[in-house]
Amino acid sequence: MTLGIAFVIFWSAVILIAAAVALSAAVRWLQGWLNAPEEPPLPPPNCVGAECVVWQFADRFVDAVPKAEVPEWKRHRYTEINDGKLALTQQLAEAMLLAALADLWQRGCLQLRVQPKSPDPFDPHSLDYEVWVKLSDATPLTPLGRSLRVGFRQATRPVWLLREARDEAALEDLVEFALREVRRCLGWRQASRSSAENLVRYIAHFGRQHRADENAVGAVKDAISALRSRDPHLAQALQNALGYTLLALRRLEPDRDEWGL
Repeated sequence: MTLGIAFVIFWSAVILIAAAVALSAAVRWLQGWLNAPEEPPLPPPNCVGAECVVWQFADRFVDAVPKAEVPEWKRHRYTEINDGKLALTQQLAEAMLLAALADLWQRGCLQLRVQPKSPDPFDPHSLDYEVWVKLSDATPLTPLGRSLRVGFRQATRPVWLLREARDEAALEDLVEFALREVRRCLGWRQASRSSAENLVRYIAHFGRQHRADENAVGAVKDAISALRSRDPHLAQALQNALGYTLLALRRLEPDRDEWGL
């Protein structure tokens, strides 16, 4: 046997052994991943949250206009609130999210930080920072609080070899996954293709059965004011990021204005 043949046989054996070891490790990892117990599902919402207060007293948090002043062909953008008034659904959904996050921040259930990033050169609305969120398991099971907890699980879990488990989530991912949970809870019969509309509809369904006290309006506004006075830059970044996230989701949804309706 020549030296060249022996060299080829030796390295072929090494490669085969290394491949066998790697395949065995991959099989063990896959079995462990497939057999890992699923996280127990969260119980349904059981308490009123800041988002419910915003829905019930919407005209104190967002601009409202009399229904008669909005042309019929524009009313699909609005939600009817108190005393026959209308509020833009997108603004109402954003106000619900901001109120819920500010309330959780004040309770100590949520931590926020801002991290610079490169904006998307092809998106004029893109931001040059990201808001990162760490959510506690002690977050109360309000309608949006429960959805945020589900969204946080999904936004932080590992994804095959692409991402390891994390202890915080980008706000955009958190809100997107939370709104997916809202759509799932509504069911296909009630859900629409608008994420903002689904959120408002979901909160309204809960709020009709669990009314908020009028004194809670002041508490919700105090939570938002506390966040803004404690860290104005963070509060503004949070509000901008929420608006951009809802705008990004809206781009993926059918726009009735483009249909000429």
